[in-house]
This record gives sequence, structure tokens and C-alpha cells, in this order.
Amino acid sequence: MRRGPRDFPSETRRWFAPPEQSPPRQLAARWAPSRITGWADARFDEIAGALRGVLWRFVEGVAGTLYPSLGPAVAAAGRVAKWGPVLLGLNDGRAADVKIGLIGSEHLGLWTVLRTRLGQSDFGPRPGWCVDLPVGPNGGFGAEGIRDSARIISGIETVKPTDVAPLLLAVPHPGATTRLLARVDVRRRSGVVAVDAGDGYWLRRLFFTVASPAHCGAGHHETFRVVCPVCGRRRLAQFRGFDVCSDCGWLHTSSGQDRL
Repeated sequence: MRRGPRDFPSETRRWFAPPEQSPPRQLAARWAPSRITGWADARFDEIAGALRGVLWRFVEGVAGTLYPSLGPAVAAAGRVAKWGPVLLGLNDGRAADVKIGLIGSEHLGLWTVLRTRLGQSDFGPRPGWCVDLPVGPNGGFGAEGIRDSARIISGIETVKPTDVAPLLLAVPHPGATTRLLARVDVRRRSGVVAVDAGDGYWLRRLFFTVASPAHCGAGHHETFRVVCPVCGRRRLAQFRGFDVCSDCGWLHTSSGQDRL
């Protein structure tokens, strides 16, 4: 079954429509060192909270392809008024340079784990689900809609400069045409989010993976590890059906399958 905007003629699904044309390039404001010093103390909702709904719409769109059994439930939930995802910052208040957060729904059993760092390079240690997918504009957007046979699914949406400013070293111009690109590898259920600050260049700003631990069995897994095998810290946050390291983002589900 094909899922996409043509299946919902009354809805506007901008995420998966091919870009009409490149926006005019506009220079960003000058980089300010204070942004780095303020990043560590910032909460996850201050950094990515304005994008919660935008990112979740992308996850809703691809959920049925990543987890076919979830398709009907996600479609039904999307029609419920006042329903929305929960956003959690796992290392808020610890002056963390790498931010780990969750956007998801306990009701659906669908979660997106997010990892971001202010600098343009992230030297790790990073969990294996941080996939360095290409973020160039010619990365194969394909036809409108989501195809079950797709290996990689991409989408672009125009957002406000103020929504993406916390993710960037320099504040975008107030009148810039800022855009968000989300791209997910279907087999690995992981991808990247990139930002165009209005100058036409894509900057990879978030790694993410989509997990549905509710389909991995009930109860806590037997091979629980107190120490994270990636970063070696004892910061594992426990949720129903999965654990995630709040320092590096290592993910372990109740099925016993690690996403190192």
C-alpha cells in the first residue's frame, strides 16, 4: 500500500513534496562564541522543542514503512484531536555538550531518539545508529509520497528561522528561507536531520533513530547492562521496552537487539 499525500487529498503533506525551486541565498548573522558556552546549559526542549511537531510529522509519515504493523494505529492517532508527541531531554541540567532527547508516544509505542552537538563535527563516541547519510540537495528525493520499496526516504519542509536557530552556530537572518531536511535509511530505521539556514548549504544537525519497543515483547530484557558499552558511563535511562544512554544515545530494546 502506498502512503503519501495522494492518499490524503484533503491534507497538505509538505514533507514529501519535491522542492519547487531553490530559495534565494541569504547570509546568516555572524557567529557568536557565546552560543557555545550557552549550549551546554540549555535544555533539550530549548534546542529542539520548536521542531517537535515538524519532526514528528515526518516520523508519522514513515512509521508505516519502517514498522508496517504500526501503519493503521499511527493513521488513527493522527486523526485524534489534541494528540501529540512527548518530548524528553535525557541529560538536561548536566551541562552536556552532546544532547540526547526523545520524541514519541507511549500510547503508540513509537519513539524517536535524537542526538545532537552544536559543533559541525561530532567525534563521539557515537552509537552505531548515527548514520552519516548524505544531506546534499540532489540526494534522491524521488517521486512524491512514500514507497514501500524505498531504501531511503527523504523530505523537506520550510520552517521559521527562530525554530532552527538554537541548532546553529550563527543565528539565521530574520528573513531567511530556512529549511529542514529529514532523511532515513529504511533498513536501519535511522537517519539525519539537516538545516539550510537560508544560504543554500545543508548542515547535518541531528542524528535520529525510530524505535518501536512495544513490538519487542513485554517486560525488561534479561541482559540489562548497568554500564553503557559505548561511552562507559552509568547513565542508562529505562523506559517500557527499551533502555537508552542519556550521555551518548546507545539504545537497547527488550528484544535484546542493540543499536550500538
